[in-house]
Amino acid sequence: MEKQNSKGSRSFFQKIGDSFRSKGFRFGAYTTVTSILVIAAVIVINLIVSAVDIRKDLTSDGKYSLTKETETLLSGLSDELEFYYLTKENATLSWFETIFELYQKGSKKIEFENVDMLMNPKFAEQYTTEEVMQHSLIVVNKANGRSKYISYKDMLLFELSVDPNTYQYTEMVTGIDVEGQINAAIQYVTSEKQTNLYAVTGHGEMALGTEGLNLLRKANINYNTFEVMKSEAVPEDCDVLYISAPTKDYTEAELKVLEDYAAAGGDFLIAAAYQSDMENFNRLLSGFGVSMGEGVILEGDPNYYFPQLPYVLLPRIVTDHAMLKNYAGMEYLPMQSASALTVTAEDPAKISTSILLSTTEKSYEKAGYISTMAKEDGDKEGPFTVGLYVQNTDTKSEVMLFSTPAIFIDEYLSTDNFINAAIFTNSINYMAEAEAISTVRTISLQEEEKLVVKASQANAIAVMFVIVIPVFLLAGGIAVMLYRKRR
Repeated sequence: MEKQNSKGSRSFFQKIGDSFRSKGFRFGAYTTVTSILVIAAVIVINLIVSAVDIRKDLTSDGKYSLTKETETLLSGLSDELEFYYLTKENATLSWFETIFELYQKGSKKIEFENVDMLMNPKFAEQYTTEEVMQHSLIVVNKANGRSKYISYKDMLLFELSVDPNTYQYTEMVTGIDVEGQINAAIQYVTSEKQTNLYAVTGHGEMALGTEGLNLLRKANINYNTFEVMKSEAVPEDCDVLYISAPTKDYTEAELKVLEDYAAAGGDFLIAAAYQSDMENFNRLLSGFGVSMGEGVILEGDPNYYFPQLPYVLLPRIVTDHAMLKNYAGMEYLPMQSASALTVTAEDPAKISTSILLSTTEKSYEKAGYISTMAKEDGDKEGPFTVGLYVQNTDTKSEVMLFSTPAIFIDEYLSTDNFINAAIFTNSINYMAEAEAISTVRTISLQEEEKLVVKASQANAIAVMFVIVIPVFLLAGGIAVMLYRKRR
């Protein structure tokens, strides 16, 4: 009996020993050791990252990192700047402090200091006459003493909401504009020149929206309106005159005021729309050596229009003009319901032109009532010019001309997916011979930024996920099954 128990015990322990030498155990041990090493590596990497303060902003709109425009701005700073953050009893906003720290890391020329408004009630008076608010910022250039006060309310975007039960209004924060406001302040205190833009009014023009006005403010461009009907001349301090799709024609006297301004070397930013009964407005364009087509352009190449919206063009940048040198390539610049521009100048030596934006050879122009988006017999074929730079070599008058007012609307100016905002402010600064100003967009807190995908890209993605990947997985499954069967 004892021999049987002894034999059974040896057999039991032998099985245990054999299990440690089995292929399954070796594989399991390898997997376990590998898992332990991977976990240990992750822990070590996390400790290293925490120790050296390495951070990665994973938000879709970069809420916790600086844009490339800001990084470029900071890399070019030569003056010492001081940021004074106004607080009460050291009650700070952590998000604001995070952004300020990013600026300090971005440039050794920037110093940051908290100022308690209760301990130093008159501190801000040396820099601004405005009524200061807690959590506001003062940017000071130590080299020239120039300063800029940024109100707390300017760094946050508010929207009024009403309670349907009590009918009481409350303010809700819907967006953040800290980076854009700080950049504007930096450029204000380090720049010598201020640009004046005058917008012609009184003829049914398309007015700039909230985002357009905000962009001008951040770009340190002073916005003014100009009623040509009530004036004998354009103001002397006007750097650029802005005309946006007038729907009522100019009188002969008004046309003369504008022509005199051009003859004196005045510069224009024009977002035009064709109007058949606008004889004097068309005469103004003719004086620049340009005419506008009567129809609306539709794009036939799906790479150059919004998906299913061929009248919303994504034109090509086709020039090496200095104003567009940083935007060549496949950048998005939507233009809605544009018309064709044609150079009509009889003397090229007097009128110098550069095509800025163009449609493709597959584009076509529809005149009159549009019954279908499809190309029809009789539609004029492209390519068409939709953006043009003109300079009179005698007077030195310059014109940035775009063939639709729906290029500078808030929908297109408010997102980093598009370069409309940069084109808007850079056009003005180029003609005013001012430094190009960074136009960092605001960050919305209400919805995620939408991704823009061209029709061809959307089709390629669909083919990849609907056909290629499923076929690959199916083929792989079949191969594994056949391999196992043969074994």
